[in-house]
Amino acid sequence: NGDEVDTIKLMLADSGLNVDLGLKILIDKSLIHVNTNVVEMHSLLEKMGKEIVREQSDEPGEREFLTDSKDVCDVLEDSMGT
Repeated sequence: NGDEVDTIKLMLADSGLNVDLGLKILIDKSLIHVNTNVVEMHSLLEKMGKEIVREQSDEPGEREFLTDSKDVCDVLEDSMGT
C-alpha cells in the first residue's frame, strides 16, 4: 500500500503471475486504485492480505512473502529462509 506500480511489478517479477492483468483486475473490482503511479488500497484489505500470508506457516521463513519488518529481521538474523 503506497508503493509505486513499477516497484510492485519488480517485487512480483519472479512470481509467475501476470502482474499487469492482476493490477487491472484489482482496479476494475475497486480493490485498489492508482494515483500518480502509486497503488493505494483500503487498510482493511491490506490487513486481510497480510493475515492470509501469515496463515501460510508459523515460521516466517517458510512463507511466500514477508509482510512484517520484525519477520524480515528474524529471518535474516536466523537464516531461516528457504
